[in-house]
Amino acid sequence: MIANILKKKKYLNCLYMKHSLHFFYDEIMACCTNIPGFILLPDYNGEKIDWDYVYKKRKDKIKQINSFFNKQEIPECCKGCCEVGSFLQDRPVEPFENRIDKLYFHNNMSCNAKCVYCTYEYLGRGYKYKVLPLVKDLINKKILDICAHIYMSGGEITISPEFEELLSLLLGHVYSRIEILTSGIKYCKSIERAFVENKCELMISLDSSDRDVYKKIKRVDCFDKVVDNIKSYIKASDNAKNGITLKYIIVDGINDNIEEIEKFVKLVSSLGIMKIRLDFDYEKYKFTGNIPLPKHYFELYDKFNELALKDGLDIQKCDQIEAILNKNKNFYA
Repeated sequence: MIANILKKKKYLNCLYMKHSLHFFYDEIMACCTNIPGFILLPDYNGEKIDWDYVYKKRKDKIKQINSFFNKQEIPECCKGCCEVGSFLQDRPVEPFENRIDKLYFHNNMSCNAKCVYCTYEYLGRGYKYKVLPLVKDLINKKILDICAHIYMSGGEITISPEFEELLSLLLGHVYSRIEILTSGIKYCKSIERAFVENKCELMISLDSSDRDVYKKIKRVDCFDKVVDNIKSYIKASDNAKNGITLKYIIVDGINDNIEEIEKFVKLVSSLGIMKIRLDFDYEKYKFTGNIPLPKHYFELYDKFNELALKDGLDIQKCDQIEAILNKNKNFYA
């Protein structure tokens, strides 16, 4: 009892809550982690947005966090977040300006692949609302920072009817590299331009080193097309070698073995790509879930890193994957 009284209160100073914007399929949120988090506009369908209202919602949430009467260190909407621990501090959260420095696009859930591990399959398919007018408004009102980190995903972002114009607009506004998560099935001239300007980070989940394994996971026959597109981006600009990350998502019973991982690392090296990443189905083995990570995943993870380092590849890591791995380590200790 006394220990609880003397315990110093922590305050959640979350950068996402203050300065991030996530255009999701059916709502607009403040972050993009393993939980929905702070929802700014629920049931959103493309209406004009009052950005002062959104800013007020952020400030009201911080005021609630700072309140003397608030006994919760972590708001209900943030409980279970794999990143929340890194934002707790001993002092109240200071005032902040109306600025967006992280922008996520997930408003289009249509896709040109049918991945067996698709996180958003429950949403169905569709292009929900236009974001181009909203981004133009953020730029005109000087809310979108010129050094903002931009993340474009889906569904498949490259088949969105706004993609070419949206990417062109962002390339002309921000100085930072724009991160695009794509199947790589569609070749885009706007992405080619982004590589030429050295303003693009492209992540492709290839998950395989051959056509047969690819078809089992992606459920489309596009392996050769994706590899050809990667080669074409590299031909257009040498920046693509360091701007493309090829990702390997472990799928139970299909590519969850060392032989497939060895072949994948060799393929990445042969293409001249410098960045590589290992993930698994973090919807199935979610951070807040109770399904333990298979024991052999740790062996696969270590082997992947060993082979990548041996070939001089730059290993990219995902905070959510690292959190799940750390959570499960004690399970097999």
